[in-house]
Amino acid sequence: MRAGIVGMGSYLPSKVMTNDEWAEIIETSDEWITNKTGIKTRRIAPRDACTSDLALEASRGAMRQASVSHEDLDLIVLATSSPDVPMSSTAAILQKKLGAVNAGAFDVMAVCSGWVHALDIGARYTVDPHIDNVLVVGAEIYSKILNWQDRTTCVFFGDGAGAALLQKVKEGGVIGSWLRADGDGAQVIEIPAGGTREPIDTDCINNGKQYFHMNGKAVWDFAIKAFPQAVTEVLKRYDYDLSDVDLIIPHQANINIIKVGMAKLGLSLEKTYTNLDKYGNMAGASIPVALHEAIKVGKAQKGDLIVTVGFGGGLTWGANLIEL
Repeated sequence: MRAGIVGMGSYLPSKVMTNDEWAEIIETSDEWITNKTGIKTRRIAPRDACTSDLALEASRGAMRQASVSHEDLDLIVLATSSPDVPMSSTAAILQKKLGAVNAGAFDVMAVCSGWVHALDIGARYTVDPHIDNVLVVGAEIYSKILNWQDRTTCVFFGDGAGAALLQKVKEGGVIGSWLRADGDGAQVIEIPAGGTREPIDTDCINNGKQYFHMNGKAVWDFAIKAFPQAVTEVLKRYDYDLSDVDLIIPHQANINIIKVGMAKLGLSLEKTYTNLDKYGNMAGASIPVALHEAIKVGKAQKGDLIVTVGFGGGLTWGANLIEL
C-alpha cells in the first residue's frame, strides 16, 4: 500500500508581467532575461492577496478532482518560503479558509525544494491506517518578498500555487524519496533579517535585508550538481534505472540549469517538462504546478514513472519517485 496522487489543482494569478515590463523598471532587457533564464513572463498576485489565498484555490481544485470534502481532510502539509505571516503557519490559515475542521496542518520550509519535502512527509502520513486524505500544497507570492530594484533577483520569480490530494492506493503511488541538506550554504539563498538572528530594525530596512537575497553564481554551481545527483540517488535507493523513467519534473528555476542537469544524466529535454517560460521560478509551487500541467496536456500519463526533483535554499535538495 502506497500514497497515491488522486487529485491535483493549481492556481496562477491573472496578471501577467513580461520581460519588457521589467525593463521599464530596472536596467535589463527581454533578450538578457530570456537568454540567461528562459523566462519570458511570470504571474504577479494582487496587492491584497496572500499566499494562503493562492493555496486555497489550488487546494479546492485538487479536492474537487478527488471528490473529497473539506470535512474529509485529515492533514494539510504546505510548502512555502513566502508565508502569510512569520507566525502562525500558513497551513493553519489555509485549514481555516478550507473549513477543514478535522485536519491537522503545518508548514514545510525548504524554499525551492519545499514541495519535494512536503510530498515525502505527506506520503508517509497517508499510509498511516488512521489517515485517509492528505493535502500537499506548494504556494508562493515571491513578488512581495523581492526588492523590485534588485536586478539580480526580481526578474526570475513568479507567484502561484499547486496542490495534490493523497490517498492510499494499491497500485502506483509515491515509491519513495531522497533528501539532503548542506547548512554551509545557508546564506547563499536567504532573507537575512526578520528572524531571531537579526530582528527587523531601521538599519535592516535601510539595507534591504528584509528582502530575498541570492548569490547567483553559487546557486548555479550548486544546482547543476544537486539536480542530477538527486535523480540518480532516488533511483538507486529504490532499484530503478534511468531507462525506467518516463518523465522528470524539475524545479523550474532556470532553463539552462535544467539543460545542464539533463545533459549530465545523459537524457534529452524530451524526458522533462518545463513551463518556466510562462511562469518563472515559483519556488515551492513550481513542481506541483508543472506536474499538474504535464498531466493536463498528456505529457504525464497513468502508469508513468516520474521523478520530481527540487533544489534550493538551505541548501536543500532531493527527489521523489512516483508512479502515476
